Amino acid sequence: MWKYRCKSHLISLIVAFAVGVGLSVIVFSSGIDISSDIFSSSLSSLPGADTQAIDQVLKYLQNNMWILYMGDGLLISGIINVIYIGQYLTVRFNISPWIVMCIIFFLPEYMIYIGTILVIPAFIVCIYGMLSLRSSISKERREFNFSSDDELVRMYEIHHKLDESYKELAKSCRKNVRKLTSIYALGIVALFVILFVVNNIMLLAVLLMFYLFAFNLVLRYRAVSLLPITKLLYDDCNPEACASAIIYYSTNRKGHTRLTQHTLLAQCLIYLNDPELAQDVLISYPRKDAASSLQYWSLMSYIDYMLKDEEALNRCKEEAQSVRLNYGRAGVMIQSEEMASIENKIHLMDGDFNTCKKYYLQGLQRARFAFQQVDSCYYIALISFVEEDYKLARMYFEKVIEIGNRMYFVEKAKSYLEKIDAINPEASNDVIEY
Repeated sequence: MWKYRCKSHLISLIVAFAVGVGLSVIVFSSGIDISSDIFSSSLSSLPGADTQAIDQVLKYLQNNMWILYMGDGLLISGIINVIYIGQYLTVRFNISPWIVMCIIFFLPEYMIYIGTILVIPAFIVCIYGMLSLRSSISKERREFNFSSDDELVRMYEIHHKLDESYKELAKSCRKNVRKLTSIYALGIVALFVILFVVNNIMLLAVLLMFYLFAFNLVLRYRAVSLLPITKLLYDDCNPEACASAIIYYSTNRKGHTRLTQHTLLAQCLIYLNDPELAQDVLISYPRKDAASSLQYWSLMSYIDYMLKDEEALNRCKEEAQSVRLNYGRAGVMIQSEEMASIENKIHLMDGDFNTCKKYYLQGLQRARFAFQQVDSCYYIALISFVEEDYKLARMYFEKVIEIGNRMYFVEKAKSYLEKIDAINPEASNDVIEY
């Protein structure tokens, strides 16, 4: 999991270092004298300080200002580094994020020193993690006979239609996301300036709380910017349109694709009855935290069920059980729901239809989106068909056809209705209230 965070960690360290150096250059170029009383008093406060030695140090620094620039760059990088390390520790050892935040808040100097000392080791580890992850993804892609996201798109177009009518929608969403990403980046730069300039600890705490709120708000609006694409599957039950929009969203002006929204695209492919390609898409899905890992194994369980791979399905269950979400009761509920979904696929594979039918009936009652209703209705109908309850099967298959739009369940439902008509023509004359 940590390897998926290496790229963002490394980029943040580099940007923080550059910002720190830039701010240092600006400050010392504005007329601050390195030999002023501020620096002298700071060095004199050190135990065993010698006035003559201090003067020599100040003179040396004045002739080698790059040392101060580098030091300030490392200091700002240390602040970002300790935040990333804290995030990793919360995930790795199941520690509450509030505990880490309290430690950083009440022991800021020690935490910054630790973060600064570990900047170079973190830099090396991040490079190793990135190279190792890239190597493993490339190896896995070669096993599935594709080398890049462009190849994935080509494979998609062989089996499905890439609908150009959703190109403008994708461009509009990408434009909005880029704007909000730029605002977020500017906020990070402003935060660096505040950390460098403000000396009052209480004022700094208030400003940090404000920035945390503002950053969360920007990230929320960024997620909302993608809702027009998400609704194509969730509300319109049109996985082909949603997949097309995702591909256009991820394609640059030169025509090269770098896929994002891997889980949504994998869902689209599942509902287009293309589990093999959905599996390929998830190879490069960045499992940066516990939530993304849980979502990955949940989707893989659906894919493995469609591929009738019982061994892989059991592995999904084991991996999902090992994930720990630090979201309190909400995390427990989310994990229990995902585990129930995975276990249900195992029950389907084992032929425990009574348990599965109860699960889908409950899922139909809880379903918030149309595509979830279609999914539940289809499997209720399928189980009813196997149990030779043709009246109930007909009712739910007709519901699938009514709201399923372009999901592959619709064609399946139509074929089963034809079988029901051939097996039990009387079932078509009976009406059951839904």
